[in-house]
Amino acid sequence: MSFLRIGMLISLFALSACGFHLRGMGEIDRPLPYQSWQISQTQELEEYLHDELKRHSVEVAHSNKASHAAEILLIQMEKNRDVGSLSRIGTVSEYIFSLKVGVEVKLHGNQIGKPIFVSLQRRQSYSDNDLFGKQLEEEALWQDMYQDAAVQIVRQLPYLNDNN
Repeated sequence: MSFLRIGMLISLFALSACGFHLRGMGEIDRPLPYQSWQISQTQELEEYLHDELKRHSVEVAHSNKASHAAEILLIQMEKNRDVGSLSRIGTVSEYIFSLKVGVEVKLHGNQIGKPIFVSLQRRQSYSDNDLFGKQLEEEALWQDMYQDAAVQIVRQLPYLNDNN
């Protein structure tokens, strides 16, 4: 029994020594460039961007009158659901969901750095027998992709000025 515990401890130390961390547990190397942010025209991403910015202890302004806040503005959002593979009898057996998001950051109406683009892809097996369950799974996949896109966008914010 003690060999198992020692083995698990050695594995844990080895994983932590190589820099492994669970998704969402890594910290941003640099602080966000502005302490006040405003989110505009971001459709489905708004609540996820809001939550992710709050997680990094910055103020998220809700009004368009926040002139001191940096603004995250959606410039591109493409959602696609394509057939990934077909079964032997020609029915769909897998779908590929893709999300492409582009945002730009503005301060006092002037663009800061280059736009940030994020592309995500997820796969879903498909079966006509479980149609209702697959619809719920599809919605969960989209929600996960929005969350992941928000995380990736916020992680790129500290490097805006490096992109000039």
